[in-house]
Amino acid sequence: MKTSATLLFCFLVGMLLWTGCGSDDEDTLTTLNYDGPNVNAPQLPPGRNVFGVYFPPSETAPYQGRVLESVRFYMSDIPDSTIVVVYDEGPDDRTPGAELYRRNITGRVNVTAWIDDRLNERIVIGDRGIWLAIEVVIPPGEPFSVGCDAGRNFQPNGNLLFLSTESDWTTFEEITDPNNNGTGETVNWNIRGVLSAE
Repeated sequence: MKTSATLLFCFLVGMLLWTGCGSDDEDTLTTLNYDGPNVNAPQLPPGRNVFGVYFPPSETAPYQGRVLESVRFYMSDIPDSTIVVVYDEGPDDRTPGAELYRRNITGRVNVTAWIDDRLNERIVIGDRGIWLAIEVVIPPGEPFSVGCDAGRNFQPNGNLLFLSTESDWTTFEEITDPNNNGTGETVNWNIRGVLSAE
């Protein structure tokens, strides 16, 4: 009888351990991003400048149905104002579509570090592309704001800009290559979209 009780006890403990402990691993953080670690920040003219990254449908397709939970970006210097914007896909890879989300987080940007804006609106990744943007107002004499990587894994959709001195979207590569001879700087903005777990 003692042997049966011991076997039953061992069996129950084994079943408890086997069924009671599901996966304790934390969900892997999934991000939409092109950038590597922060290295620097570009010098831009004073005024309203918008840093953008565009993820076409080929990049978002694996994440259809997932929710964009937050936008993460690196702030190198603190600008006069900071607004997080998410746009729908536009007519081409140089023009964003309709604005899906906009929030002024100026009061929360008080350190030079990675900043997270947890979206207060639900944006589900669908079958279209998506733009993530950081709109800043840069004061005169302080030309730095959103950070960039070293460009080792440069993606043409990773350094889009709408400058205070321009009327259309451009790229950092283009504005640093005024003679259009292929010598522009190739970097990716430190802007990332954090997605919900599957």
